[in-house]
Order: sequence, then C-alpha cells, then structure tokens
Amino acid sequence: MKFIITFLLFSLPILAKSNLLISFEENNLYGFRDKSGKVIINPQYQHALDFTKEQVAFVVKENHWVCINTKNQVLLESFVYDNGPDYFSENLARFVENKKFGFYDSRCKKQIAAAYDFVYPFENGLSIVCNGCESQREEEHSRIVGGKYGVINKKGKVIIPIEWDSIESIDFKKKTATGILNNLKKRIHFN
Repeated sequence: MKFIITFLLFSLPILAKSNLLISFEENNLYGFRDKSGKVIINPQYQHALDFTKEQVAFVVKENHWVCINTKNQVLLESFVYDNGPDYFSENLARFVENKKFGFYDSRCKKQIAAAYDFVYPFENGLSIVCNGCESQREEEHSRIVGGKYGVINKKGKVIIPIEWDSIESIDFKKKTATGILNNLKKRIHFN
C-alpha cells in the first residue's frame, strides 16, 4: 500500500506534464498538439509558448501577447515586458484591459481589476500604481511620466492614496514611504 501511494505521488506530476499541449509551427503560424501529435488548436498565432501545468499558454494574437486556455479561449491580454508576457513577481503579473492595468495569477485569473493607467510589479506585498500617467518613449525603452501615484496591496486595497506626484521609496519594515507632493518631500505612514 505504501508503495502505491509513493508511486502515485511521484508519477502524477509526470502524467500531468505529459498531458500538456505542445506548440508547433506550420506555415509561419503556431498551434498546439497533444502528446500523440493530434492537432488540438489549429495554427493561427504569430508566436506561442507551450501550455503550463496550470493549463494556460501565452500566444501572440494580432501583435498582442494573450493568455489562452486549452479550449482556445482568450483569458486576458498580458502586459509586454522584454518582448514577451510580463513576468510574475510575488505570484502576480500585469495585464491590460481597455488601456488600464491590473494583475493576474498563474492560471490567468484576474486578481486585481484593471483600474490604473500603470502599475509596477509587486515587491514585499505592495505595488506602486498611477493614474493620469503615460508611457513616454526614449529610444528603445520607455518611462512613465506625469499623473498621480499611490500604493496598493495584493488584495487591491489602496494603502497610500493615489494623490502623490511620485512615490520615491517604501520602507516595508517601518511601514513608511517617501512621497513628493507639490515639490515637497514628505514621509507617508501606512498600515
């Protein structure tokens, strides 16, 4: 009995991985096959990454990185970072919806609604967000300028009101931040 339980514990992850759909290219378009080679999603994407263990994959559709499920349904549009879908920071990544930013998890489930003009990746449970800001191109990179800034937690709760000209730094241990408002630097206390 102990052997059977041990066998199952070690073989289930391997079996689950073998059921993942794998991307393939045909006529410069990408689709997905199962492990036997049967086409499950016909080639239709400009680029594709293999399905993850969470049964989602990132593909380029109409020049946008989107997350799809095994039924080929688009779940969300990922923010593009370094020419690919955004990276996960503290188990959350950024998505774009109607030109607003929010956060999603590894299953491409939206965790924080797209309500901000830009959001920075989470660090120590907090993200700096802004409204009224915009991306300004500088050669091959861009930077965020203008707007009002604040801070949210991983539940989407506003911890520092979105009213600051900038948030320069956050001391997570002391639960303080340094913000600038009307050219004056101020210490902000938060819970």
